[in-house]
Amino acid sequence: MHGADLAAVKPSDSFELWHEATCRNYSTTDCKLTSDAHFGARIEVKSFGPLLVSDMVCSTVPDEPLHVSRHGAHIRKDARDDIMLWLTLEGSATIAQDGRAAQMRPGDLVLHDQTQPFELEFRENHCAIMVTIPRPLLISRMPTARRCVARRIAAGTPVGALAASMIGQISRMAATTDPDVALRIGASALDILATTIEAELKDTSTPIPHRARQLEQVKRYLMAHLDDADLDIARIASSQSMAPRTLNRLFAAEGTTPIRWLWQQRLAASYKALAEGHITQVIDAALSFGFSDPSHFSRAFKAAFGQTPHAVARDPSRTIAPGKSAGDKASGRRRSN
Repeated sequence: MHGADLAAVKPSDSFELWHEATCRNYSTTDCKLTSDAHFGARIEVKSFGPLLVSDMVCSTVPDEPLHVSRHGAHIRKDARDDIMLWLTLEGSATIAQDGRAAQMRPGDLVLHDQTQPFELEFRENHCAIMVTIPRPLLISRMPTARRCVARRIAAGTPVGALAASMIGQISRMAATTDPDVALRIGASALDILATTIEAELKDTSTPIPHRARQLEQVKRYLMAHLDDADLDIARIASSQSMAPRTLNRLFAAEGTTPIRWLWQQRLAASYKALAEGHITQVIDAALSFGFSDPSHFSRAFKAAFGQTPHAVARDPSRTIAPGKSAGDKASGRRRSN
């Protein structure tokens, strides 16, 4: 879906129209505001390659914060599957997700995930840029993305400041940039953003438990061998000098299996390669990421993302249509409220 298809919110629009537009364009939510009398908002949405970039302003009064919540019931009915990256420009807001809460101040970056419940609160005058990222384009670069939600990347860090500056520049460029150029810059921007998030949120203050180190080592091995169609439990375990039972236990702690996790990463990587134009032929995408049967690849791809690999290759700026994500979640862009 392109930015031109998304209704912007004008400063004169009511709170009800604002909420309807945010439900239609982002996530179905509940929203509470004590009074409409002092509410004002503006949203402008633009496509930039595979990304949607939203310039957002929301104004309330100090004692009337705007509270937005997304619960399990919303997620079951509205199965969109993007990851959002916030850059706060003015004011403050708080997001709570996955047992954490992060207060966003000017220059801060924070992720939130549509497939998990969240709470957002905006106070007084809040201005931000929100980047909507199709999940496979982020997890193919950063498989740990889900664990990074509601964790603040502070404005004062050098890498965070670089990423924030880049997002601001993309927002200014989005309306006029040639689509092919936007596609290439958008892909490079995602590389920088993934690096920023991993670098800034890596916890070096406490020792990493032995099992967590083992799991990360296995994941690195799998990511480096996505093209190996012959990988199985025995070969993976042998490469790590561990028993297959131990290997399965490591992934069971995350609610998955080594092979399921491997296929999720293969699908996400193939989506990225097709969507960003690194690979243009579907059969090449299949063979490059460990699928020996192109028909099986196409079926698995459509089951994961709700559209065929041919559709993604033809229109790389499209976001995910209804279906399931590489994380075994349903995805899509329902227009419901």
